[in-house]
Order: sequence, then C-alpha cells, then structure tokens
Amino acid sequence: MHFPFDGDGRSAPLGADGVTARAAHAALLELDALRRETARGQEPTQDLPPSGVPGQTEYWVGKAVRARRRLTDAVEKNLRAVSNVAGRPVTVLGADGCLDERMLAFRARVARGEPVVSVSDSGCLRRWLSTTDGTAASLSIITFVPGRPLHAAVVTAGAALLSDCSGSWRLTLADGWQEMTGEPLVADPDPDHIVLPQALEHLAPGLSRHYAEPIFPRDTSSAIARAVLGGAVPVAVHFTEHVLNSAILPVAVGHGMAVRVDGGRLIEKPWDASRHLYKALTGEIPFGEEHVIARDLWAIKRATRVLARERHLAERTHPLDAPFDMAYEDDLFGFDFDFDAFGDLGDFGDEDI
Repeated sequence: MHFPFDGDGRSAPLGADGVTARAAHAALLELDALRRETARGQEPTQDLPPSGVPGQTEYWVGKAVRARRRLTDAVEKNLRAVSNVAGRPVTVLGADGCLDERMLAFRARVARGEPVVSVSDSGCLRRWLSTTDGTAASLSIITFVPGRPLHAAVVTAGAALLSDCSGSWRLTLADGWQEMTGEPLVADPDPDHIVLPQALEHLAPGLSRHYAEPIFPRDTSSAIARAVLGGAVPVAVHFTEHVLNSAILPVAVGHGMAVRVDGGRLIEKPWDASRHLYKALTGEIPFGEEHVIARDLWAIKRATRVLARERHLAERTHPLDAPFDMAYEDDLFGFDFDFDAFGDLGDFGDEDI
C-alpha cells in the first residue's frame, strides 16, 4: 500500500507524518490479524487454554498481554526498515512498563532529540479480543521526530485516523488511504446522540432529557473515531486515562472538530492541538481529566451545561432538595442559563468557553 507522506520510506527519509502513517498501518494490520485468529480459534502458538474457569481467565489475560506485545513489535518491525529525517533509529514504546513509566521514557527521548513513537491501548484489549466489540479498545499512536510537530493517529479495529498540522487522513484495509477535507463528513448532525464515558452512566436518566440516545462505550476514543468523526454524533466527552492514550484530541481537531480542554480553553486549529499535546507530554502543562469534542461551539456549550447541571443535581442527597420550577427542555440552552441558581459549578461558566 502506498503511503502518501514523504515518499515511500526507501527513496526519501520519512518525517513524523510518514512515521505515524506506517505505524498506524502496521497496527491496523496486526489488529485485523488478531481479530481473524480469534474468530477462527487460531493462535500463532499451539498453546490451548486450560480447562476450568481460573485457568481460562488466566489464559485470556495473558492473551491480551501477548496482543499488546504483538502490536508494538509490528510497529517496530515496520519502522526498522525505513529511514527518517532525523537520521536516527525510532524507539517504539508500548509493550513494557506502565503508562507513567512509558511517559517518562517518551519525555527523556524528546529531551535528547531522539525519534520516538508511543503505541498505547485504551479501553480493554481483552474485552475486544473476546467480544470483537469495536468500541471496547483502540490504539493511540503519538510520534515525535526532532524538528517536526507532534503527530498522532487513532487505530480502531476498522480504521486508522491520522492528523498533522496540514491535513488529515483515514486508512481502511479495503480502501487504503483517503485524505479528509478537514470538515465533518456528515453535514447534518443527529442532536439526540452524545458519546460519554462509562463513568458517567449514572447520569443517564437526567441526560436522556436532553439526549435521547446517550452512548456509554468502554473506550471513548474508539467510539469518537467511529461515531463522531465517522458518523453523525455531534458531541462527545472524553475521559483520558493518560496523556499517552489521548491521540484522539489532535486527530479530532484535524478532522474538523473543536475541543474544549480541561480548564475551559477551546482548541480549533490542528497546530494548537499538536502543541497542547506536546506540552502535556513534556510536563510543561497539566493535561486534565475531561475534554469535550464537538462539531461546533454551540454543541460544546450545550453538553457542558447539561453535564454541569446533572452533576449538580446528582449531588443532592434528598429528592426534595431539587427545585420544582426547573425546566428541562433544550430551550434552556439559548445561552440564558442562570448558573447562579446552582452556586459555583467550577469551570463550566460562559467565561471559560
């Protein structure tokens, strides 16, 4: 398959975009191989799961660990065969150590000016291997090559999405690389849908007054890639497990979305998203725990206000504490919402957006 970035890796050294493209392609191929092996009951080794629930559980836990190793090795093998503009071998992080240890290793290589790629899985690889649920897990690929902006890609079981400061692309095994326009593919969003982390599922009764079809996936990155960037869902809330698991943020901006980062700042330009992630990775700024990704500012305002109110109501310990004169219709969101009626809601005021 032809890579539309900096030549083919043999005639010209690859920049960060070409390195990321090759890493995403290798990871997508390996995910597809894992899916086919599970569906056929095959394994590269001949080891069979032992009988009994404890032994089988241990087998599947080990299978997820082996899958993580295979994904990292596949990326490393692909990049070993090509050169990059830095003229130094690319280190691939992903199989060893915890997230914090890998972040420190990533940060150290950035400080030394060494090319480095992080391949990090969010969600639950074991659940994906067992169920083939497309929203169970995804891969975040973050690439640093000296002298180039930070690049990112998100890989799901069906596609890889890549973004840099000049454009965005989608890769599927059936269609190859396709350049995106920087705008959402679906012009008319479906306002009844929102993607939310499972940690917010307890707010579902209240949220359903505003979004008839709230979606609570195991992995928000894969759901955002599929439903927001590739579908008609207008807005999503992303809980980051870790900065290394958050390639979806610059990828979303590159595909035409806006991101409200934790703390209230709005990011709408790809280079700002790349810079924000770089500063978070190097420890220059805190990354935060919650981000809102949407097609436009109005969708961000609406989701932010709905969540602020439902969280406030959920904190009331007695049902009679709730006000009786509160309207729940979305005409509340003509930007006339009175935050003072509910006290201090932290970073969710108009001045933060």
